Amino acid sequence: MNDKLTPYRLHRQEKRAEDWKDREAVARRYWAGWLSFAMLSPAEAWLLMLVLGALHGLVPAFPAAGYGTALLLTLGVDLAAWWTGRFRRSK
Repeated sequence: MNDKLTPYRLHRQEKRAEDWKDREAVARRYWAGWLSFAMLSPAEAWLLMLVLGALHGLVPAFPAAGYGTALLLTLGVDLAAWWTGRFRRSK
């Protein structure tokens, strides 16, 4: 048999290598997004808790929220933003 690669087989091999690089780049972006979300959500909830506490100090009728409530509120807002972003079409 002929061990030399034909131009078509060489082209297919190069195409597979490019596809694999594209998949790796997409996977890196995907995991970077999830990692940043997992690291920034607790900090965002903590800042929200501080803001709600400051508002409670200024206006006593405004209820103060603990960290758990702020975290759930943050996750709910992030989920709503993700959900609405899925329905937007990018051009």
